[in-house]
Amino acid sequence: MRTSTRFPTRRRSLAGAAATLLTVTAVQAVGAQAAEPSVTLSPAVVSVDFGSSEGRLPRPERLNNFGNVTAWPDQRAGDAKFLNKQGLHGDIYRIWLSSPNAPDSMDVFNACDLSSRRCDLSELDAYLTEASTVSDSVLINLNPTDFVEGRRPMKDLEPMLELIVRSVKAKYPRVKYVEAFNEPDWQFYGLQRRQGIPPDRTTLQPGDLYRFYEPYYEAVSKVNRGLRHADRIELGGPALSWLDPKWMKPFLDDFAADRNPRKRLDFLAYHAYLAWDNDTYQTPTMYKSDLRVVASQRTTLLGWLKERRIHQRIPSYVTETGIYPGPAYDDTDPKQDYIRQAAGMATYSYYFANQPDTYMFNWCVRHRAEERKDQLVTRTPNGPLNDTFTPYGNTMLMQSRMKDTRVSASVSGALEGDNGVYAMASKDRTGASLMVWNWQHVGDRSYRATIDMARMPAELRNRHVRQLTYRIDQNTSNYFSDPAKAGLQLVSKQIVRPGRAHTATIDLAPNAIYLIVLERI
Repeated sequence: MRTSTRFPTRRRSLAGAAATLLTVTAVQAVGAQAAEPSVTLSPAVVSVDFGSSEGRLPRPERLNNFGNVTAWPDQRAGDAKFLNKQGLHGDIYRIWLSSPNAPDSMDVFNACDLSSRRCDLSELDAYLTEASTVSDSVLINLNPTDFVEGRRPMKDLEPMLELIVRSVKAKYPRVKYVEAFNEPDWQFYGLQRRQGIPPDRTTLQPGDLYRFYEPYYEAVSKVNRGLRHADRIELGGPALSWLDPKWMKPFLDDFAADRNPRKRLDFLAYHAYLAWDNDTYQTPTMYKSDLRVVASQRTTLLGWLKERRIHQRIPSYVTETGIYPGPAYDDTDPKQDYIRQAAGMATYSYYFANQPDTYMFNWCVRHRAEERKDQLVTRTPNGPLNDTFTPYGNTMLMQSRMKDTRVSASVSGALEGDNGVYAMASKDRTGASLMVWNWQHVGDRSYRATIDMARMPAELRNRHVRQLTYRIDQNTSNYFSDPAKAGLQLVSKQIVRPGRAHTATIDLAPNAIYLIVLERI
C-alpha cells in the first residue's frame, strides 16, 4: 500500500516444579538479561496443555511475498538459497507481474502480444525462477491498470489474461494461483478521493469492480481445460487494501448474481494494515493501535457469504499484512521499529491463526523502499547484506522451528487491550515447542512469565531432554544492535528431566520474543 500516513489457567504441579527446579533457575537467569534490573516486572502465567490437540499448527512463515521485480534483484537468487537452507522454503510465494513501480518492459501485460499470441518473459524470467525455487507454489498478482483506466480496450482483457496465464504456467509450472487486482479500492478510488476528486469522478466506483473480474475467470477456465486437475490454476481477489464492506459487499453481490457456470472464486484476498475512517480517505485507523481488530474478520466475511448463499469454505488470503503501511513509522530512527515489527507480525499471526480458513501472508523478503518491512537486512551503509535476518526474519525462523500439532496455550493476567503476553505451543513425535512474546508496540511494560506445561508428551517424560531457548529483543538476535549477533541467538541450552509437568520462568522486555524447544536427546 502506498500512503504517507503515520497503528483457562491450570494449577501448577508441585512435583513437576520440583523435577525442573534447575531448569527454572537457569531460564530465569537467561530471561533476566532481557529486562533492566530496575524495571518492574508484571506477573503473567502461561498455561500449556501438551495433552491437547488443536489440529495442524498454522504456518504463516511459509506464506510470503517477494517485493516487486525491481526490489533488490541482485540479491534474490542468493536470498532464495538462504531461505531454503534455513528451513523457510515456502508453501506459497506471492509475486507481481504488473507492478506500477516497475518499468513497462517488466509489466507482463506489455510482454505479451495478442497479434502474435506470444509472450517474451525474459525480463521476468529470473523473478519467476527464483520464486519457483523458494516455494512449492507461486501466486502471481495481475493488476489490469491499463484496462481499468481505459488505455486498452476491454475486449482485449480476457484474451490477454488467457495468453499471460497460459504462457507463464507452461514455463513456470509452480505457478498455481492468480490474484486479480492489487488494492483497487485505493488505486482507482481512495487515492483520488484523498486528493479531493469528487466520488462521481474517480476511475472506479465500488460497484464497478466485478466486470473486470469476469474476464479473469473466463481466461483461467480456458487455461485449466488443458491441465491435469492437480495442476489447475486457482483464482481469487479482489485484493482490497482493507476489508472494506463498501467494496467487498458489491463484489460478492455481483458474484452471487452471476449465473455463468464457469465463474470461480477460489479465495478471497485483502490486506490488513489499516481502515479508513470515511469516504474522504484523509484519516486512517492504523491496526497497530489495536491488533485485535483483525480477530473477527473471518466471522465478518462468513456473514457476508452466508447472506448471499455463497460457499462458506472459500478461504481468506490476507496477502499483505503489517504494522507499517506505506512509509509509516513510529520512530524516525527505525531501530526500535524493527523489533516492534517482529512482535507485531507475531501477534498478527496469532489472531489470524485462530480463524478458520484464513491464511496470512508475510510482507516481505526485501521491500523496494521501506526498511521496516524487510525480513533480510537491506539498508546498511554498504548496501544490502547477504544471509542476514532482521528481527522480523528471525521471528519467522522461530516459527519454522515449532512442532507440527498445535496444542492449547493460554495466558492469564497479561493483556491490556491488545498489549501484553501471547503464546503459541505445539508438539509432534520429535518434541514440544512454545513461542511466548510481549507485544507492547510503543508501550514499556515488562513481564515475568511463569510457564506451566501440563501433560507433557510421553516421549519427553522422566528422561533426559534437551531444552533450547532462543530470544529476540532490542539487544538480542538483532543486527541493528549487534551485527555480530544478527542470527537467531540460542541463549540457553540445558539438559532437563521433565515429569508429567514442567515449569519455566522467563522475563519479557517490551516486544521481546522467546522460543523454547524440548527434544529427546
